[in-house]
Amino acid sequence: MNGAPLLRMVVELESLAAAWLAMTQAKTLDELESATLAGLLRVVDFEIAYTSRLEDRKWTISAQIGLHGDVEGISVPEEMVPYAEALRAGGTICYERAADMGPELASMLESIGLGSLFAVPIMRAGECVGGLAIGRPADSIFDTRDRALVGLFTTHLTALLENRDLVSSLERLAESVPVIVLRTDPTGWINWYNHRWYEYTGQTHEEAAGWGWQTAHHPVDFQRVIEEWPRALATGEPIEIEFRLRRYDGVYRWHLARVEPVRDDKGRIRSWYGSVIDIDAQKEAFERTRRVAEALQQAFLPQTLPQRERLRLDASYVSAESDALVGGDWYDAFELPDGRLGFSIGDVGGHGLAASMAVGILRQSLYTLALRCEDPAEILAEVNGILRLQRPDEYVTAILGFLDRDGTQIRYSVAGHPPPMLADRSDLPARMLPGGGLPLGVAAQAQFVTHTVPIAVDAVVVLYTDGVTEFDRDAVAGEARLLSAIPLLVGNTSAARPAERLYRAVLGDAVPRDDVAILVLQFSPNVASPNYEPVSPTVHWRFHASDAQAAHVARMEVGTYIFSVAGKTEEAYASELIVGELLANTVEHAPGLVDLRLEWTEDAAILTVRDSGPGLDSLKINLPSDPMNEGSRGLYLAHMLSKEVSLAPSSSGGAEIRVILPVKPASEFTAAD
Repeated sequence: MNGAPLLRMVVELESLAAAWLAMTQAKTLDELESATLAGLLRVVDFEIAYTSRLEDRKWTISAQIGLHGDVEGISVPEEMVPYAEALRAGGTICYERAADMGPELASMLESIGLGSLFAVPIMRAGECVGGLAIGRPADSIFDTRDRALVGLFTTHLTALLENRDLVSSLERLAESVPVIVLRTDPTGWINWYNHRWYEYTGQTHEEAAGWGWQTAHHPVDFQRVIEEWPRALATGEPIEIEFRLRRYDGVYRWHLARVEPVRDDKGRIRSWYGSVIDIDAQKEAFERTRRVAEALQQAFLPQTLPQRERLRLDASYVSAESDALVGGDWYDAFELPDGRLGFSIGDVGGHGLAASMAVGILRQSLYTLALRCEDPAEILAEVNGILRLQRPDEYVTAILGFLDRDGTQIRYSVAGHPPPMLADRSDLPARMLPGGGLPLGVAAQAQFVTHTVPIAVDAVVVLYTDGVTEFDRDAVAGEARLLSAIPLLVGNTSAARPAERLYRAVLGDAVPRDDVAILVLQFSPNVASPNYEPVSPTVHWRFHASDAQAAHVARMEVGTYIFSVAGKTEEAYASELIVGELLANTVEHAPGLVDLRLEWTEDAAILTVRDSGPGLDSLKINLPSDPMNEGSRGLYLAHMLSKEVSLAPSSSGGAEIRVILPVKPASEFTAAD
């Protein structure tokens, strides 16, 4: 099955689940019938639906969607309804053409907007008490799927009308859908699965009861599940989460779970109902696309930035920690044959391959046009035309600028992007430079303005994407933090990575909601002139201690990463040794999820190793001093080789070891082979 039909099936199943929940939560008969019609029209391609009640040989329209006029409450004597006898006998009615209805019925139905009709009786205790119908204003074909869905909703409506146990009704329906369905009590204790759970996991009813579901979860994903599920129980909020489930044959496949509370008429949670849908195929396709998009994004970001005697360029790019594909943010700087230095930054709407490809087209277009044109506004106007021709549905914010040959002024133009910031004194906040302009791709004849700004010695110009200032959904506060941080760089070249310093000053340890790009032009003597190598301020690794291969891979990746950032120095080798010893110690003493966090500052690297318990038997105030004690060797070496090491209980119940490694980003290095 390819992705599109599978996705449609998932959406339809979710619509059915939502409709059933809405029907069960209805407090009155009117609400129940309205919820039934709304839910039915979500899953069939019809615009008209109504219910009718049969009392004293009169058919009364009780709820409707799409009919002409105010017809709710209108009663029709049974003798005027030609199909009434068939419905009373429990049969279905289908008129796909108005010509089949007969002139009287056709005229009657036409007056309320119906040209075709499919109706199913609502039966209670073997007696017809009403009907459920769908239709269109014109002739229509009611295929097998449409008829089955009307029958399904009628069955559920009938069950609720008969005052049967709602739980039993939901369970019967759940057994008919091709996904895992579960029910819990108000505390989260799972007390029922449909048969799909047992077929998939191979568990018995006894094994799956209560919290037995935990053993079917992948150990890496399980930590996230046991964090988010109790949170949902505490807040009463629905939960949606992805995780891997172990199949009966030991194979793990990705699933999406959605669990919602069912409340009584006083708002108290009586139970939770959830669906668990296999999304492994979509997840695999997503991961392939993400890897391709990341590769393209890396190819489209410059691996080095040009440097001048009195100009330091630095940049930072941090991807948002989300399940979205990589974004379309970019930055660039390039030397031109006539002595100018070009720079740009921008944000393509959307994520993934489309955004990455758009970045490639835009960067190349900007560079090519810059070779023959010195006016940034004119170049943006031409790129706007290119974008509208090649990618008419794409919208892009951007800044393009040039530093003149002698480095004393910049000329730039803005296309709907956050404007540049400039600081030329360390004792005053930076100021926002002029901005404006429409985003690229919005209008065919968009006009852009070129701004000229003189540049003083030690001035700092910063370009950024909105992920910097809007990370906490308060753009004004984010801009204020950035404006206050930039002056600290005026005349100050002590920061090896000025872009990283600004990132930390604004976002701190916060996780960005959107991708973040920062480009810094620091007009001070460039004493180091480093080869530029993008370094994220924080990098994570996570594995389960029971997975020896995952632990080994994590250790190798951390070591390789340290060498790539700091070079193959004695300090880097010492840091690699510390990492290896701490991981070995954690794996031995903490058989659970292990989280590694490597955080780069201006002059150091901070490693945090956090386990989920039981961790160390005891956390001692004094670090071990005996190198021959095998159980303490890791901590001993960390203490002897690092700048600082500390132990503390972790929030997950285990231990947290924090080490300041004896290494810092090299001012000039070549990435490790």
